[in-house]
Order: sequence, then C-alpha cells, then structure tokens
Amino acid sequence: MVEIPFFASIWPAMMQIRNELGYMRYRSNNAFACPVVIRVAYGGYLRGGAPYHSQCGESIFTHCPGLRVVLPSNAMDAAGLLRTALRAEDPVLFLEHKHLYRQPYAKAPYPGPDYTLPFGRARVVRPGTDVTVVTYGALVQRTLLAARELAEEGIETEILDLRTLQPLDFESVAHSVGKTGRALVAHEDTLFCGYGGEVAARIASECFAGLDAPVRRVGALDVPIAYAPQLEDAILPQKNDLARAIRELAEY
Repeated sequence: MVEIPFFASIWPAMMQIRNELGYMRYRSNNAFACPVVIRVAYGGYLRGGAPYHSQCGESIFTHCPGLRVVLPSNAMDAAGLLRTALRAEDPVLFLEHKHLYRQPYAKAPYPGPDYTLPFGRARVVRPGTDVTVVTYGALVQRTLLAARELAEEGIETEILDLRTLQPLDFESVAHSVGKTGRALVAHEDTLFCGYGGEVAARIASECFAGLDAPVRRVGALDVPIAYAPQLEDAILPQKNDLARAIRELAEY
C-alpha cells in the first residue's frame, strides 16, 4: 500500500500506474498478479484548497484497463472497501475524499476487523419513485439534502451511491432507472468528459425504452478549483444545483 497525499500529485506516477500496474496481468499472460493499493486524498469543498489540493480526475483512471477505482462516501463503506482492496490481486486506486474526513454525517460504528464490502455493488441511500440520481463521494450527502427538500414538494428521489467506479454496478443503475424512468448522474469532477458521461451513455443506450425524460448530468464547471470560497462554491455542484436538476426532470 502506498499513499499520495493529494490527487493533484498523482500525475508524475501516471506512466507507472497505467502502463505497469494496470497491464501487469496482460503483459505476463496472467502469470503475475499486482496486489497494490494506492490511497489518494481526493476532491474539493475545502474552501481554500485551490488547484493543487482540490482536484478530481477519476474518469482518467477508470479509463485505464486493469485498474480498480474505489470512492467511498462514509467511514463504514471505506472500512469495508479498503479491506477488500487489501485482499485483491489487482491494483486498486482508493480515493478518500478529504472533505468527508471531517463530517459527522460520514461517521459510523466500527464494523469489526472482518467487515468487507464487495466491489461493484452500489448502495441505495434513499428509495424513491420519481427520479434516480446516480452519484458518489461528497455529492451523496448533498443529493440527500436536496432530496429531503424536494420531498416536501412531493418529488421522491432515489439515490444510488456507486461506491466503486470500476467496476460499475450498472445492474443496480438500470433497475433504479427502470422504476423511476428518469435519471440524473451527478459528480464533483468537471462535466466535460467526466465519469458521468459514461454512465449517462449506458443509461441512454441500455435503458432507453424505459426513459420518460432525457438523461441529465450535473458536474463542476470546466475550470480549475478556485482559492476564493465564493468562487469554489460557484464552480462545484451544490445542493441547489442538484435540487434544480431533479425538479426539472420530475416535471419533464
């Protein structure tokens, strides 16, 4: 296990992660495994983290064959997924959101030394019937707050926390979208070529017959994260951005 203190520091290791760790099985004809866990502090909402401490970029690594990419939204999931990563025979990029380190809502009772969670299994954070929101990381809590607000208007939002981005639990995504008929994919990374584009494309392709509205995405503006807290708030997705997108989908 190795640690990279900020996601912005990962780029000098890109060649080794992509070309060596990710391709170890392929290049050895499956003779060698590559049990490496890379813990990386990730994400913004730090109010002053700026470009070198608030970066995302998970879509770049989910695009690399051979890598597993994990991004828990709470302490219990982090414990279970980290144990699974440590037992894995493949390289795992384990993203830990810095904002969540300090949030009381992300705490949980210690689940014991043998608690594990399998990769590729999303969690239903909140059941709903009107709109499905597929999300992960720090946006899980922001989506939950938006959903509670919209419930007072009669809009019931189902929230899926992916927990692992590679592998993707698309079966759970399709099941939820089949129930609601409307899908929003929300992530903290920039919108253009972000991870949500892949999820949205698969929903549009594989769930088209059950959709009652176009698939929508919410993400950060395509700019670096600013140092000024007011600018960071404007760049990153907020609760009101999510609530507006959910409401528009529900009314479509």
